[in-house]
Amino acid sequence: METESRRSLRARENHGGSEVREVEDLDEAMRNTDGSASEESEGDPTYDVLEETRLSLSKISIKKSRKRFSEEKEPDSDGELVSMDLEVPELNQKEKKCFEKVKMIIQDGQLEKLKVDECKVYLRKYGLRLIGNKDVLIARIREHLEVMDGGGEKRYPISSFVFDCKGDACTGDVVMFEQNVYDMYSIASRSATGPPCGTRTVVGRIVKESYGAAKQQHTFTIEVLWSKGEKPLPPMHPLLIKGRNLYRIKTMRQKWDDEVERKKTLQEKHSRGFVARCSREKRIEM
Repeated sequence: METESRRSLRARENHGGSEVREVEDLDEAMRNTDGSASEESEGDPTYDVLEETRLSLSKISIKKSRKRFSEEKEPDSDGELVSMDLEVPELNQKEKKCFEKVKMIIQDGQLEKLKVDECKVYLRKYGLRLIGNKDVLIARIREHLEVMDGGGEKRYPISSFVFDCKGDACTGDVVMFEQNVYDMYSIASRSATGPPCGTRTVVGRIVKESYGAAKQQHTFTIEVLWSKGEKPLPPMHPLLIKGRNLYRIKTMRQKWDDEVERKKTLQEKHSRGFVARCSREKRIEM
């Protein structure tokens, strides 16, 4: 039975030969799908198989006008770039003086005595997340100290990543993946420029995932635990990755102490994803 999306594309055939070629290319791409998209859709009901198929058309030669391409090009459409590196702000003189005090307190083993403002100065120094109460901030500082200088790879070894996420990751997962690294990145288009200069392995904890209000795009926030390869990321560095891109690369995860609790987290994510999917379909129809 012909899908609603394909009927919609075929209805556009009367608008020109280029539209007909696009439908034919879409049909060919769908016939050549290797099955990975279907596996991902079984894991995460918010995974858009049609969108994934359209993204695969970037490898097919389709002649389009420059105007039309600029209108339809989507950031990260090649699926290669999966993150944006964040710049660490420079501390001012007052903060630098405070940071020296914080270092002395930590060296004396009195981490619990840090005040909220002092915690945030330490975290800001290393470009780490600032959200949370005092206990959360101190816990973040403690973990940062533990994973620095190679401690992260010892605490989270490659051998501990035994499960394939199979297109379904959630907050709380400790994941490992390999990503392409680029020399240049355009903030305006949120996409890479030029070929990749290498790859890097990233191990991190998913601390947040959400569906954007404007386009309902799924985005993960991953706190890096360790990284190596081309341009390795510093410990506890916050990494933003689109859901469809995280699912496209082979992402492994550690086993939870309580896998039943993970299933509850997934169900909650899926319910929000279903609402976002409905909102997206309504937006597209308008």
